Amino acid sequence: MIRRVAYKKAIIAGALGAAAWEVVIRGLIGAGVPMFDLVRTLGTMVLGPDAGVWEWWPVGLAMHALVGAIWAVFYAYFFWTLFDCPRVVQGLIFSLLPALLAGLIMVPQMDLMSEAVLSGSMPRKSFFAIGVGWGGPAAIVLGHIVFGLVLGYLYRDPVGYPAGERILKYG
Repeated sequence: MIRRVAYKKAIIAGALGAAAWEVVIRGLIGAGVPMFDLVRTLGTMVLGPDAGVWEWWPVGLAMHALVGAIWAVFYAYFFWTLFDCPRVVQGLIFSLLPALLAGLIMVPQMDLMSEAVLSGSMPRKSFFAIGVGWGGPAAIVLGHIVFGLVLGYLYRDPVGYPAGERILKYG
């Protein structure tokens, strides 16, 4: 079966989903809620623990947007129209997969890659960022929910027909 994917739409939807995640989580952090700060973790992982906010924030956000775009292409190719439900719900269901993988694999791996964590200047986050407290798992789940809702909302009817339907050629 040949699938048609609107790559540009998927990439934009994924990057905007990651940006929406950052807006929600950054707002909660600004309000004093002890959430896991993925963008800071990514940015300081690249630039080091002494990087200022105007250094680590754009780098971390760019990395997160890139990952969001990659997941969105995966969603568009393998998942779009898989279920007979509203696209927003489908995006939400899809977001459970990257949430699970992030909590079980990526966050613990970032602990092993972060100079700040290895030097002891930042605490270990562990599985689902539980080392941050209740805000660790909450940020991962909430962030992925926001990502999935935005992805499902933006990536809809990208090519004009659901996957699995035949294209009728005339002539």
